[in-house]
Amino acid sequence: MPYSREGHRMRAPMPGWVSGLGAAILLCYGAVFAVGSAARMAPPVIVSYLIDGDGRADVALELSGGRREELKDVSLPLRRDIDVHPGQPVSVIATGVGGLLVRCEMQIKGETVSADINHIASCGATPGDPSTYRSAPLGPAMELAQSDDIMKLPRYPGKSSPVIGRLTDRAAGLSYARLGGGWASPSREQQPGVAGRTLSLWVESRPERGWFALYGSDRLSPELLARYQGERRLFQAAMAQMEAFTWIYSPDTIFVDLVSQPLTVDGHEAWVLVRQTRMGTKADTTIRSELQTLVLIDTGKERPAYLYVKMPDPAHDYLPDVNRLISSIRVL
Repeated sequence: MPYSREGHRMRAPMPGWVSGLGAAILLCYGAVFAVGSAARMAPPVIVSYLIDGDGRADVALELSGGRREELKDVSLPLRRDIDVHPGQPVSVIATGVGGLLVRCEMQIKGETVSADINHIASCGATPGDPSTYRSAPLGPAMELAQSDDIMKLPRYPGKSSPVIGRLTDRAAGLSYARLGGGWASPSREQQPGVAGRTLSLWVESRPERGWFALYGSDRLSPELLARYQGERRLFQAAMAQMEAFTWIYSPDTIFVDLVSQPLTVDGHEAWVLVRQTRMGTKADTTIRSELQTLVLIDTGKERPAYLYVKMPDPAHDYLPDVNRLISSIRVL
């Protein structure tokens, strides 16, 4: 063993515990490498993406190995089956075009492990890792009108609010009653957000009365014009616009369509829908239900116009206003 000028050994013998630690580290690395190799060598499993809805959607797929695929404005339903090695996370995000509701579902080897329904629905899991699976995927229950269902609009009992003038929406090509009582004047400074949409003209209830409701008008969203075709165009487009206004408050929300009926409004063909939303116990709101009413009118222009009324349960004493508003509609 060589010595320094001072007579000290330049390299001391390595202690035995250091040699043992090094061997253990090498064994650990070998084990990790073996496990990783085994995961990569494990046979792939079939992962199925299922996107459903009554329209079109933008779909973003997160594939194995960090790959991403984007599909724009695709017709629904859509199904994709891919092979994924266990341990590689995958996901999908579907956005309904025009604000439509869409449902996504992910299956691994034929078993549903994730599901969601919303305007933007997302599903994801890691094959081979059951902790990422949702054994009982939840989503709102829906009882929606079909094209051949005719459920008539009732005459709501009670007294409606006084009419104090008329509102004119030149963009939509409609005019209708301006109500007083619990209704405020239309805002000229901002537009309300209704499930991410806006109305060209609107009136809302006064906050001090303890309830919040609104009514207003606009034209069918341009992204939904594909639904405005064929013999059932008014029903199809009204359903699509209603979906754009449908807000999912919680996974235990329930939607029930109560009214679906053709109408004649000021000599023009129209369709009326009424949807009831029942909030579940998981909804972060004191409102337990609300009614949405939408009247879609063929005004003779490319995009039909609509009147929309939204009333939560504290305002249901004002339901006769719905009848008053519909009967007051005039096409410009």
